[in-house]
Amino acid sequence: MRNIIYISIAVLLLTVSGCNKYLDILPDDKPVLEDAFKDRFNAEKYLFTCYASLPDFANPANTLGLTAGGDIVYDPRNMPGGNPAHVPNTILMFFNGNNAVNPYMNFWDGKNGASENIWQGIRHCNVFLEHISLEDGGPRDMDEMERAKWIAEVTTIKAYLNYYLFQLYGPIPIVDKVIPIASKGEELALYREPVDKVTDYIVALLDEAIEGLPMSAELDPATEFGRFTKTIARCIKAKTLVLAASPLFNNNNYYAGFKDGRGIDLFPAGDSRQRWQRALQACDEAVVSAEEDGHSILVTTDAGAGAIPDVNTTNISPETKAMVSLRQAVTLPWNPEIIWATNENTRQLQRFASMLSNSEWDNMAGSGAPDIGQRHAPTMNMVESFYSSSGVPIEEDAEWEANGWYQNRYTTQMPDEEHSKYFIKSGQETALLHHNRSLRFYASVGFDGGIWEGRSQQLSNPAFPNFIRHMGSGFKYGETYGFYSLSGYLAKKLTHLKTTYTATRVELIYEPYSFPIVRLADMYLLLAECLNEMGGPNTTDSKGNNAYHYLDVIRTRSGMEGVVASWSKYASGPYKSKPESQNGLRQIIRQERVNELAFEGHYYYDVRRWLLAEQVYNRPITGWNKEGENKKDFYVLKVLVQPRFSMKDYLMPIETNTLLQNRNLVQNPGW
Repeated sequence: MRNIIYISIAVLLLTVSGCNKYLDILPDDKPVLEDAFKDRFNAEKYLFTCYASLPDFANPANTLGLTAGGDIVYDPRNMPGGNPAHVPNTILMFFNGNNAVNPYMNFWDGKNGASENIWQGIRHCNVFLEHISLEDGGPRDMDEMERAKWIAEVTTIKAYLNYYLFQLYGPIPIVDKVIPIASKGEELALYREPVDKVTDYIVALLDEAIEGLPMSAELDPATEFGRFTKTIARCIKAKTLVLAASPLFNNNNYYAGFKDGRGIDLFPAGDSRQRWQRALQACDEAVVSAEEDGHSILVTTDAGAGAIPDVNTTNISPETKAMVSLRQAVTLPWNPEIIWATNENTRQLQRFASMLSNSEWDNMAGSGAPDIGQRHAPTMNMVESFYSSSGVPIEEDAEWEANGWYQNRYTTQMPDEEHSKYFIKSGQETALLHHNRSLRFYASVGFDGGIWEGRSQQLSNPAFPNFIRHMGSGFKYGETYGFYSLSGYLAKKLTHLKTTYTATRVELIYEPYSFPIVRLADMYLLLAECLNEMGGPNTTDSKGNNAYHYLDVIRTRSGMEGVVASWSKYASGPYKSKPESQNGLRQIIRQERVNELAFEGHYYYDVRRWLLAEQVYNRPITGWNKEGENKKDFYVLKVLVQPRFSMKDYLMPIETNTLLQNRNLVQNPGW
């Protein structure tokens, strides 16, 4: 499955006339529903209404994974004209913390920044499933095999929407049927169900759907690419079971004794090895399914098909190939690594993550603010998490320690000849932190003086960002237009290799791409995590592969040696044996996920399910001094924000008014 294609449709449903004040789960007006399923044409419209109920994945203004995780930071004043009314709620939530009176990103009720009311989407799915069958009055002019496939697709959507609520709120009500419009009182006052019951319900939906879904090879490329397949459903199942097995829900003492009004415990007690066993089996099945579907780790051969004019299949260097491959794994539509993606418009995301070179700033006159981006800014915490050029953490690298690079990483130096070939513009003084880093770092992060591959520029004379005030992608015009990088970095990885600016005027020319929700590297990393959690480094899957195998396949793409070889050769003494223990390998797997999947929307959820958010978010978020007038002033570390995070913040609050309307709902602990 390559990507979900949101087809432009005239939505048949009218505004809900009988909205339930407890959960948005009541059906639409009956005569309208009868019209919706009177024939195949109208039923297909309703099918795509269900697809359209999925939340946004690529919009930085309302996607938790993109801008609420602390891996990316915007200045809260960083809006057109400094208008605080335009600040994304994701950013406000990160800076201010959440609340129960009017929660930011309220997907439970579809308010305050949330792109969707998830309960409404579940209702759409229930309506479809209860009306599409022939015996329930569904269309007579369609093939029964097609009907079965549509039912499987909507069942998958319904399962994913429940999973989405589950990862945000934990225990949720189970709404498996359309509640009659005449219902009232206790019929609508639903209870939240325990974690294990919710998990089993989502898994059961997906198991049912998998039976009726096609493999990718069975799809018609002209009309069906973008629809759900068995592999996508298996990946959602795997992610559900990994979440349920992770420390957030598995043996988390903070939630011990949390009961609803019936006296039922909503969180499981004790550490369950069985949860990891189920997750391992699901990840194994998902990976096997993906590989049988033809998915593989992408390694480019064409350097972006002309995006770098002087690089082609005959002269591409290993360094360029590695950097371009990782970017194309994210931004190349229909590439074999992408299992599930969204065809949402990525123009805003690319505009915010793109750079303007010094020469492009000179063409500022006559340009409109809408095309000036430069604010999707990785934090220093994320920049430092990328590996050294030897493929180990910079604080564990023996060479970094021996040469004093780690201790002096915030000082500056000029690039040598090797760095000037591919990584840093010749003659550009930049932080020592930007030298001797992994190719994943150079592929992912735009930094002061760094080479920005693509943009129709030759690699021999590339564009590069200069973040110093009044130059490049820095603070120039910041007070007027509100567009600048708060940290002094940009998420280069999220921009297509061909996305650039016109030569004579600051006007964005962006290349669309399908933003990945699940790619094969993600599933390999989840499988490696499950293998290690089940028994450590030597545990194997159905193919006889251990965690090292999947880590090493991904690392090879970025020019790194295997995990065991890298630590034994390049790590300082205390760390050389780190991959050999379960705990050491656990840390490596987690950092591999942070490195490989950086800025793709996973970090927000990973640090929460690992119970690491308190450690991550209760330290200062730092970056360079954006107001620096020269290198000396720019390369001063500044605290950008000091967030506050406690145990209650691992799960979203339910709005107080929603609890007052439904007395059977209980608030998440701490809120």
